[in-house]
Amino acid sequence: MASKDMSKLWSMLMDNNYSIAYQGSSGSYSEQLLKKEFPNYDYFPTESFIELISYIKSNGGVGLLPVENSIAGTVIEAYEELIDCGLNIFGEYIHKINHSLIGLDGSDIKKITNVISHPQALQQCSKFLQQYNFRITPVFDTAGSVYEILENNDLNTAAIAGEHFKDDGRFLILQKNISNHQENFTRFLLIGSEDPQINKSKNKISSVLISDDKPGSLLKSLNIFSDLGINLTKLESRPILGRPWEYKFYIDYELESLEIQIELEAKISDVSKEFKILGHYQMASQ
Repeated sequence: MASKDMSKLWSMLMDNNYSIAYQGSSGSYSEQLLKKEFPNYDYFPTESFIELISYIKSNGGVGLLPVENSIAGTVIEAYEELIDCGLNIFGEYIHKINHSLIGLDGSDIKKITNVISHPQALQQCSKFLQQYNFRITPVFDTAGSVYEILENNDLNTAAIAGEHFKDDGRFLILQKNISNHQENFTRFLLIGSEDPQINKSKNKISSVLISDDKPGSLLKSLNIFSDLGINLTKLESRPILGRPWEYKFYIDYELESLEIQIELEAKISDVSKEFKILGHYQMASQ
């Protein structure tokens, strides 16, 4: 994001007394990203995606939502909450993830019996964890897992979280770089109810498609994207709750032209049950 655009965003946020909510605790990857992209603002931590969205709806402002990881894939709970909540996507960010095994100062990896962290982090480090006979316990947040071992003063439990905890003398990095693959990135979306109205290019759209229950319906929809020269960046099917064996499709695509978008929506409506736009925003640069 250009510095001029960032200044406009901050002006909008402060003029409207907005806050930026995120899921996690102080020290989480979400907070690290916010400190990088929005260094001069206050952040509001929440324990769950539901709480994050509820806070935005009640207090205004915007929130940061992790929706996809390059190792573990889509964060289904976050994506489903986004679809259902009625908020819009206004920005996209990619953040490098560097997982470490973290214990209390004085701990020894040979004496660790239990490892705790967010389920996504545990999944992203599954190959490392399989090398040991650890008991695995999921918790709501990576950073929160680090503070949990501190609160319990537990030298036999380690947490998986960011390497930035190395700067806190209360903790010890027992093993660095434990992700299944070092090219580990998480995609975050900036969501809210009011458009920040930043004057910059918007070249990516996120949507949800429910195709007609007819032979070739999905193919007809995808052919429309192809015929209009639209590049898809994400296509994923998910079951529709309460409607067994019916599916919706997460579709992200590159598009700047509103004229082509209008044509796309008109043509898609002829061959699908529903085509919902979640947001039109600037694609992140990795």
